Amino acid sequence: MQHSNLWIDMINPSDVHFFNSLINDLLEYNIFSTTRERAETVSLANNFQINNKVIGRDYNNATKKALNMVFRTINLSLKIPSFDYSLSFENGMSILVSRLYGKKSIVYCDNDLKFLQRKNSFQDLEMKIKSLASYTIVPEACFDNFQKYCDESKLISFDGLKEDVYIADYNPDKSFLRRIPFDNFIVIRPEALASMYVKSKKSIVPELLKAFIKENINVIYIPRDEGDAKYADGTKVFIPHETLNGLDLCYYADAILTGSGTLAREAACMGAKSVSFFPSDVMLSPDQRLIDGKKVFHSRDVTEIVDYVLSPSKNREPRNFLECRKIKNEVTTITKEILEGER
Repeated sequence: MQHSNLWIDMINPSDVHFFNSLINDLLEYNIFSTTRERAETVSLANNFQINNKVIGRDYNNATKKALNMVFRTINLSLKIPSFDYSLSFENGMSILVSRLYGKKSIVYCDNDLKFLQRKNSFQDLEMKIKSLASYTIVPEACFDNFQKYCDESKLISFDGLKEDVYIADYNPDKSFLRRIPFDNFIVIRPEALASMYVKSKKSIVPELLKAFIKENINVIYIPRDEGDAKYADGTKVFIPHETLNGLDLCYYADAILTGSGTLAREAACMGAKSVSFFPSDVMLSPDQRLIDGKKVFHSRDVTEIVDYVLSPSKNREPRNFLECRKIKNEVTTITKEILEGER
């Protein structure tokens, strides 16, 4: 039996973790991968030895971001080899290219915040493009919101989080602590203020960094976009010169603090103390479920956050990785059933 040619387009760092795990279970297929320059996306793909072609980059400026997505879509259509299915995460560009060539697309999504907040015209267009996917695979936690927007016959849910898929394969790097200057530390990663769905454009990272330094807490600071490094100006924090595996950070850190969702969910799934300072009271449904379950603490109040991180906590009770493997197997099975024409 001849297997399909798959094109995987990875545009964010979390995409690389997710698809690196899936690729390990799709080895019978011919896979071609593309990436774009954004944060650690390309370096992570290279670290995982994923053969990838870098096409385009991301921008903080909203106008440049929109224009570049058009330009990158055109570039992709001209530069990628023949494929049968495209696979991507929250990525309208690969869907458009698939439609252009009359090929099927599988898009994985977990961001239903765009359904819950007032949209802008570009965001409306982005969601309409994503609804053109041949198949959309989402966590059960946000199925209801996607169901309002997507064709139910093309919408498939799984019982877990996208983070479960790649945590299932995780093994701690025993040499990790030799790559950083201390044994005990917290991690701070700023808000994704350049993302279209993030309404606030003010970061609380400068105050957070100063507050923890005042408490003599070791901080690993992981800038996200260009300009984020300036938040650490004048502070004694460690900014890695190499790309560090976020799962190793979650495993070894005393606490993980992030202005976005992925790292907070990773930490929660791994049993680490997890803080989200996402700049909104309206959260993605997967995040809200973790907050309601007391696995993630959400606040924009610096004093509250510091008190929570410094408060005594019971010994970690890491999530059973067997459960993560079960969830990964579910997602892999769904994907293969689509590829083999069984759905």
